[in-house]
Amino acid sequence: VADLRVSYGNIKALHGLNFQIEEGEIVCIIGANGAGKSTLLSLLAGTKTPTCGAIRTRGSISSLLELGAGFHPDLTGRENVFLSGAIMGLSRKQMSDRFDAIVAFAGIGDFIDQPVKHYSSGMYVRLGFAVAVEVDPDVLLIDEVLAVGDAEFQRKCIERMEDFRERGKTMLIISHDLPT
Repeated sequence: VADLRVSYGNIKALHGLNFQIEEGEIVCIIGANGAGKSTLLSLLAGTKTPTCGAIRTRGSISSLLELGAGFHPDLTGRENVFLSGAIMGLSRKQMSDRFDAIVAFAGIGDFIDQPVKHYSSGMYVRLGFAVAVEVDPDVLLIDEVLAVGDAEFQRKCIERMEDFRERGKTMLIISHDLPT
């Protein structure tokens, strides 16, 4: 990333930011609200475009950004799983092969055929994280949405992130919480 910048009125976020993350590295960015952490992840995920500068990535990227990002509220959990897979470039067959693991990890099997607009924030996060990790990306981007999940789900997420680390995957995590 070179001289990355996004303009919000008179605010220039990420002006002059220049960094490189090597394959297999895990980087955590900790900062206060408004520091540009979520903006950075959105740029790397491709959900926002910089007003100047360039982003170069290699490999498949999966992201868990803000709560419910990428889910259509009127679609069911099942439909959103397949939609998310399609957005990430996976075929329906690839997502079908992963579907049971996604539902099992999320722990929301009884609700998978309900529209996600009826999900609690915890259910949104569970399903979003399960999709993000089960597509087995080369790069995983995680916003601090894990703060929403209960302790058992947070433990499962940390274990899965540890598995990613052991397999040499690249992760970029943002948080307010230093221990995380």
